[in-house]
Amino acid sequence: MFSNIAVARKGARPTVLAALLMLFLGAVAADTVESVTTSDGGLALNSDGGIVASGIIAGIVLIVIGFLFNYFGYKLAKVLVFLAGFCVIGGLVLYAEYKIRAPREDEKGRQVWYLAIAAVFGLIGGGLAWLFFSVGIALVGALGGFALATWILAMKSGGIIHSDVGRIIFIVAMIIVGMLAALFLKNPAIIVLSSIWGSYALFVGIDCFARTGFQYTALDFLNTPGAVYETSPKVYAMIAAMAVSALLGIIFQFVLLRKSKGKANHYGVLP
Repeated sequence: MFSNIAVARKGARPTVLAALLMLFLGAVAADTVESVTTSDGGLALNSDGGIVASGIIAGIVLIVIGFLFNYFGYKLAKVLVFLAGFCVIGGLVLYAEYKIRAPREDEKGRQVWYLAIAAVFGLIGGGLAWLFFSVGIALVGALGGFALATWILAMKSGGIIHSDVGRIIFIVAMIIVGMLAALFLKNPAIIVLSSIWGSYALFVGIDCFARTGFQYTALDFLNTPGAVYETSPKVYAMIAAMAVSALLGIIFQFVLLRKSKGKANHYGVLP
């Protein structure tokens, strides 16, 4: 199903793989990125179709982090804020590195250096988000807005919005809405947005093993101009499962919030 955009994806895959993994904590070693040879949506496969070690690590880390943010984002607010700063700054730096000069297949050292440099900037970003807590909360909202925008666009083959420019405008608008919601609505918005972002990370991680193509939503909408996004029953199942998981996470976190009322801002969420 995805063969019609395989050529476009092949060149974009190193950037998107690295950026997604940095956005979800930088779990994969970059020296395996160029060895990916998949035609059915697998994130990291060898030439025999098996999942390589980096794909296994990526899937496990994404699942664990996504689950924690999906169901415990409120209780892990300080950690959430740090990781939001790490994800946003590290992801942007890594994306810029690949845009300026993407490593060739034989440049394993450059790939590792790119990831290491992005990780350093990510740590700085995470520290600043921790120090300037309101900024960190805004970044949490930005990630939630991005995940929600991607989920909405993925509901239809070709995307709900067909124009590349229109998609970018929509994603940016949703990011801004998420940031404003997190800053002004505080706890309720943080719970909703952390659950959405966590659910997105969770199912991207699951797709490292399921290989439905769900993980390619961000690539198709952001990194491959002219690419044609295609859905399938399996992708729709992932979209629906993400929505259910996000809803369950929202309900669970609101229950935790109600139980913790009366306690002094124990978890560091804005009062």
